[in-house]
Amino acid sequence: MLRIPAELEKGNKERLLPMAPEFARLLETVPEHERTGPVFKLKRMDGKPSAITKDRVSKIVTKIGDKAKVWVDTNKTASAHDLRRAFGERWAAKLMPAQLMQLMRHESIDTTLSYYVGRNAERTAAILWESAEPINDSAAGITGHSPLRR
Repeated sequence: MLRIPAELEKGNKERLLPMAPEFARLLETVPEHERTGPVFKLKRMDGKPSAITKDRVSKIVTKIGDKAKVWVDTNKTASAHDLRRAFGERWAAKLMPAQLMQLMRHESIDTTLSYYVGRNAERTAAILWESAEPINDSAAGITGHSPLRR
């Protein structure tokens, strides 16, 4: 679980949230005696500590995406919001909408449904067809997954 103090949370409410397993595994790589304070310690170019703000973190993530050449489209490298969306898309395929709503910290199930549930019909169709039994009716001249498939 992850505790977000009210002063650091956009809704200004203290929250206890489920933690994604991959993040928990990352945290477990930190030696126990070093598990205090901020998870990510940001420093300025001159090496001095820097205040952690949403805007600062967003700029740093965007710079990392730029250096790593993580492209969202032909003219844009990944931002923190793009990574959030990708996280939501990945978990949308594994969780029920109410669980995804809590993980994404949405106030309303409508937000979760409109952004993450049922939005990618092509991905859903591909998963359906990959899991379908192949058709093998050589007498009718039909082979493969579907006679309707392009």
